[in-house]
Amino acid sequence: MEALILSHISRCPGPYLRQLQKELAAPLGTLDYYLTKLLRRGEIYKLGSRPRYFPSQLDELQAWAIYLLREGPRALEEAGRLKCGKRLCPEVRDLLLRSVESYECLRRDLVDNFIILMSML
Repeated sequence: MEALILSHISRCPGPYLRQLQKELAAPLGTLDYYLTKLLRRGEIYKLGSRPRYFPSQLDELQAWAIYLLREGPRALEEAGRLKCGKRLCPEVRDLLLRSVESYECLRRDLVDNFIILMSML
């Protein structure tokens, strides 16, 4: 189960617990147990108030960009490292583009969050 979780998080970084449960069809308690083991060993880490999980080899700044991409506008306050004043820093664009190009699963989140943003106009 650990290998399955780690493989999934490496292929598609930034899932939250319930999302992992759905995508892996695993019992919540079992998933929580193995995530805790992986966290303790330093193979993964988590970010955010609604924790999302990332492989340890992923740069934390890129992980914050993915967190922002997957959470959408509600994550702007938490993504403080990505902000330059009231705007996102210029390098965030490149991080987001690189992330979307590298991880196909992030494209779905990008479209969903774009639709949310457009509905707010």
